[in-house]
Amino acid sequence: MAIISVLNHKGGVGKTTVSVNLAAGLSINEERKHKDPKPVLLLDLDDQLNATMIACGGPHDSSSYMPIITVEDSFPEALLDGFGDYDNLITESKIPRDSEHKVHIFKTNHEKMIELPFLLHNLPQSETQLARFLEPILDYYSHIIIDNPPSLNIIPVASLIASQYTLVPIEPDPLSIIGLSSIFATINRVKRDFNPELQVIGVVPSRVRVARKRYMEAIEEINQGYPDLVLPYIKDLVEVEDANMSGSDIFSYTTPQSQPYRQFLKVVRSVVERIDN
Repeated sequence: MAIISVLNHKGGVGKTTVSVNLAAGLSINEERKHKDPKPVLLLDLDDQLNATMIACGGPHDSSSYMPIITVEDSFPEALLDGFGDYDNLITESKIPRDSEHKVHIFKTNHEKMIELPFLLHNLPQSETQLARFLEPILDYYSHIIIDNPPSLNIIPVASLIASQYTLVPIEPDPLSIIGLSSIFATINRVKRDFNPELQVIGVVPSRVRVARKRYMEAIEEINQGYPDLVLPYIKDLVEVEDANMSGSDIFSYTTPQSQPYRQFLKVVRSVVERIDN
């Protein structure tokens, strides 16, 4: 099994979209490869809970996602306790829409997620709390995809410590490229102090506008600074946002011949290939 932490301290870079569709794509891949596939778990650590909302019907379907994000005995409480009733804490999402094997998610609580970084920081050995919490369920899942908040506080650090791999979505512009150095500094610190086995799968250029020269130049600059780490890019296409608003993964919302389907499929295949190798 593989735990993949999707990380960027900058908001608006397509991190949640990558997390949701990576989880859906890996679930579809497992279903095609195995007669009795293990499920994929999508863990939403961003207090905005956008990944959970998308996976549970979309932002316009509050009747579906509200019961998942307003639970009393929820993920943040269980994490702080260090254990929980996982059978009751975890439920099926609605993605992939076209598959009977759904991505799993934690029942959570929006208000308690806002408080979580402060409460977690006060615990002894707070950085390793998430790793210990996930340990009892590792054998049940093929992959765990962690969508992190846009910060480098205790939550993303705990996520990196719990993970074998990290994936960095980035909108290719000068400011984002400058920010890559602080992201990799955090990753290297976690490797040095807590998790020497942590590997960077790659950097995913996201929300790319190919008609703008500076975007393609930025991708080339990332290639030069981080050789062998740049994965296939994802264009800024209207279908991607429409899929999010509809509470669907891109693989169910579009056809296999469409650009967004093929682009996300390339990313999923690249992730699988790098994990397998």
